[in-house]
This record gives sequence, structure tokens and C-alpha cells, in this order.
Amino acid sequence: MSNFENAKVKVSQGWLQGYTEGNLKIFKGIPYAAPPVGALRFRKPQEPGRWRGVRKATQYSAASVQQVMENLELPANVHGVPQLLAPSQYEEDCLYLNIWTPAKTPEDKLPVFLWIHGGGMVAGSGCEVVCDGTGFASRKDVVVVTINYRLGFLGFFAHPDLTAEGGGTSGNYALYDMRKACQWVKENIAQFGGDPERITVAGQSGGAAGTGALHASPLMKGLVQRVSIESGPIYWGFMQPQDRSVMEQRGVEFMKRIGCGSIEELRSRDCWELFDAYSEYVNEVGFGGGFGFCVDGEFLPKRYSEIMDAGEFNDFDVLIGSCSQEFPCVDPQKFTVEEYYAYLEEAFPDNVENMKRWYPAETGVQAAKQASTIASDIMLLGSVKLAQICSRYGRNAWVWLMSKENETQRGRDAGSPHCAEMPYVFGRVDCGERNPFFPYHWVGADYDFMELIQGYWYTFCATGDPNGEGRPQWDKNAGDLEICELCNQTHMIPAEQFDKYRYFYDKLSHNDYIVSLFGLPRFTPKK
Repeated sequence: MSNFENAKVKVSQGWLQGYTEGNLKIFKGIPYAAPPVGALRFRKPQEPGRWRGVRKATQYSAASVQQVMENLELPANVHGVPQLLAPSQYEEDCLYLNIWTPAKTPEDKLPVFLWIHGGGMVAGSGCEVVCDGTGFASRKDVVVVTINYRLGFLGFFAHPDLTAEGGGTSGNYALYDMRKACQWVKENIAQFGGDPERITVAGQSGGAAGTGALHASPLMKGLVQRVSIESGPIYWGFMQPQDRSVMEQRGVEFMKRIGCGSIEELRSRDCWELFDAYSEYVNEVGFGGGFGFCVDGEFLPKRYSEIMDAGEFNDFDVLIGSCSQEFPCVDPQKFTVEEYYAYLEEAFPDNVENMKRWYPAETGVQAAKQASTIASDIMLLGSVKLAQICSRYGRNAWVWLMSKENETQRGRDAGSPHCAEMPYVFGRVDCGERNPFFPYHWVGADYDFMELIQGYWYTFCATGDPNGEGRPQWDKNAGDLEICELCNQTHMIPAEQFDKYRYFYDKLSHNDYIVSLFGLPRFTPKK
């Protein structure tokens, strides 16, 4: 029996011993970069060290330092949730990845699906149970990879001294981590039966914003072939990279706050001490006042919109979209139809009657759902805009809107929320109530939808085009509103529904719209 058949693989750094499960070979906790601790804190990821002998790769390694839910309060009627949450340590030494491969030999050259987890770039990990690669890799001939990367303060801290040290750039370490993981996969994935020339990077929410940055960055040329951007478009999105100078100034303020006189001293401080101090800082200034990704001059040499508008982004095939009720805007148990109509009058004074026709409601629960739908339709236009830019420059892009609901009354009332596609993409059977980490008993329509979604995503990874195998036709964006609605009766959105999207598109194009996905969106006339 060969080493591969026994889940034993040699990569650039040495031998790895994984394990088999069904038709899969699974490898966990593989270092793709050196531990970013001590002198390597706030630096770009470095090469992982080599080892002798055989390194055991059978358990997840630590996720990045983040807020830990130590005292999770569970609803009395929800069972099994602790088993569904991510079993993880949280440490500064976090640059590891995991691989699930159905390949029978290293020569199989299967497409590769590299997952960048969500969590607003401040939380989450590549070992969340909902993104376990088993359910996708075991059903489709695809190699699944999930990664951890530095988050929040550790992933994005910038300072003028770091900029001088880094040759004119600082911050964005999390994005460099993502790139480093792509480099490791390109170099080593053939040993796992993957094809280094068919790598798709997929990310959701904060991971989607990171994936969008990879799509735009000149440092990613030639590393991967496709991207899947799920519920997190940067163009008109709610996660915009700011100027590096903004992050540098925050770095100066934070170091003064904690009484730290130099970068060397900052690197010597205890990581959790810094994290706690940073958490207090963010509680005071608000989430938007913390550290995030920026136009650093290197990874993102200029503003994202400028890179995209000029056609300077990478020639990757793009799958992009979001869900139809991404964020609950109001409490459905308290919201009324009267409040909803008053909101429409205030927020859309130039188009009230059309808004009532496009988003009708007869009950408070329906009104709450429609408020979420409005915010989500506006979010979708960021995906459409990016796809239109791709089309303009002869690149391939497919846009989706998922409206598949759980087959329960609660599902019909709530709609298709943020993260709703993930249980189906990853084949996490019996997951996906309002939160995809929670149990939900699947019925036939859910299994059918999983087969549909996995088919689209797999074929996109394999060929760059999601179509095939008798699935409903999904038209590539040709510069207009070509959107595939993913649901129990999947179809292209008909032209008679375009008016509402054109209305929002016009407002976004003229920069007179402020969109809050965590509250009701409103017009703000341009000054």
C-alpha cells in the first residue's frame, strides 16, 4: 500500500500523517507559515519551518486570538448547539490549514476549494463545524482546504514605525496570511491529489471581503484561478478598506493609550493583555474605529474601486452573491405594518408607492422580513456592480441571490439569512436554522437544494462555469442584471423585477445612499 493510501504525504516542510474517513483522507493543523509571535508579530507571514520525522496532522490547531464565548447561554428548546460550535483553542500561533481530499492518487488533479472563514475579520476559524470539508469533499471530486488567519488587532494593526520598518507599508497582515496560504496550497496541493492550476478561493462575509481584496491585489497574479465571494462585496459594501494613514493614526493613539513606547516593546507584551486593552478601546470608539484592512500601498496599491474601475484586477473567474434576508433589521415581534410604511415614507420619499408594491406586507412579521429584504437587495447591487465591471473587461462573473428558506413556518417568516448557503455548500445535513450553526431537520427539498448548490459550486471550481449536469441554466453576467435566484425553483430573475434594482443602483451610483445592514437603510442626499 502506498504512503498516500495510508494518508501519509510529503510536503515542502516534511512528512505529514493524516487519517482516513470513508472515502476521504483528512489532514488537520498543517502550518502554512511560521508562528507570527515575538519578533514576527506585526510582520508579513514567513516561511514555515521544516521538521524531521513524521508530523501528526490529525487535530485542528489554534485559531486566532479573538473574543471567546466562554459562557454561552442557549435557548432552552435548542439542543446539540455546543457540539456544533467550533472546538478550538485561540492563540497567536494560528497560521494553520486543513485539507479534505477524495483523491485516490496524487495524480488525480482534482479542483481545489480554499475556504476563508467569515466573522468580520475579527472572529471565526477554519475549524468551525459548519465549514467542515467532509460533506463537500465526500460528495464531489473536490479537495477542500480551510484556513486560519490573524484577526482584528493582530491582523491589521498599523503604525508609522511599522511602515518605515516594512519598506513603506504596514497593516493588512491578515490579507498576507490569506495569500501565504494560497502560495502554500499552490506549491503542495498536488501531493494531495489537487490541481494547482484549478484553485478557487471562496470566502463568506468578512472572508468574502478578504477574497475581494485578493481578487484586486497585484500580489495574487498567477496564484489562483477563481474566487467565490459570498455575502461580502467590497464595491458599495459595508466593509471598505480605509487609507493606511487612518490605521497608522489609530496605531499611534492605541500605543499612547497603553503606555507603549516602541514597536519592540509592543512585540514583547503579552498577546492577551493587548487584546483585552484593544477590546476596551473598541468598546469606547465603536467597531468602525478599530483596525481593519486598508489601502496599504502594496497589497492594495490604491482604493479598491479605483483598481476595479480601471480593470487592474486579476483575471479570475468570479462567483458572487448574497442571501435575500441577510440581516434582521427590526424585531418581527414588535414591528408593525404602520411602522413599516412610515419608514418607507421617510426613507424613500421619491418612490414610496413603488416600494410598497415591490415589498408588500400585511403583517408585522412580513414587514420585518421586507425591511431585511430591502437592505439585502441593496447589498446585492455591490455584487452586480463587480460582475458588470468584470463583463466590461471581458472577464467571467456569475451573480446569485439565494432565497431558499427552511421548510418550516419559522423559515418562511425569517427568509434566507446571512450564512444560509453555507450548510448546503458544505453539506452540513440538519444544520441551518436562523443561524447555520443550529440544528434544523432537513426534508427532501433541502437535500435537493444541497445537490443543486454543490453541483454549481463544484462545477465552477472545476471549469470556471457553474452550469452543467441538467441544472437550471445560470447566465453569465453580460453587463446588466443577470442574477440567478437560488431556491427550490432556481431561475434567472426576470426582467419585470429589474425596476427595483435599477432604482437602488442609480442611488448607489450617485453616492447619495447610506446603507446600514444592521439597521434600516435610508437615503441621504449628496451634499
